[in-house]
Amino acid sequence: MDASGRPKDIWNTRRMAIAGLLGAACGVCIRAFDFWSLGWADALRGLLDLFGVPLLFLAAVVTLFVWSISALIALCHRRFRGMASSVIAVVIVPVSVVTIGGAPLFDPWLWYVIFNKSSLEPAAAANGNPQNSPKFTIVEERDVSTGIAGVTSNHFITLIYSESDPGSWAPPDADVRHIYGNFYRRDEFE
Repeated sequence: MDASGRPKDIWNTRRMAIAGLLGAACGVCIRAFDFWSLGWADALRGLLDLFGVPLLFLAAVVTLFVWSISALIALCHRRFRGMASSVIAVVIVPVSVVTIGGAPLFDPWLWYVIFNKSSLEPAAAANGNPQNSPKFTIVEERDVSTGIAGVTSNHFITLIYSESDPGSWAPPDADVRHIYGNFYRRDEFE
């Protein structure tokens, strides 16, 4: 409160920090289900997929709605810094989700390959055909399907080691992304 008894017009940095954490949690949640296969801890993954993700996104939507109303109230009370803080917080959440969801740096497959490169390359060499001049082998395949069975499409990710350009071995309609070194990721939806 200032000397006249009115609330001070201050920046709400705590709200912006919470917005960054909320957006990061939503983005990491999406990325985690792109890596976590159905075979390992299937019950926990199913429980989180069925209840955890919708509750997290519901909390994010409700929080964004409350912050939007807060921005309108601050504008009516002519607290422009408070209004700007709320608007910035509302913008930070989707920007964080899109950044984490789209930036290759946050791809769990990148870090999986970096941390396990010493074991993945020999496995690729052992599985590859020695007669092929540029080596090409499938290192790992995972079923990372999410959602309700029969309603959503199945999502399969294949980790591929290839010493050649993906255009020479990938079908034209395949979603193939370079991960690190000679490792590629192919996403297939059925």
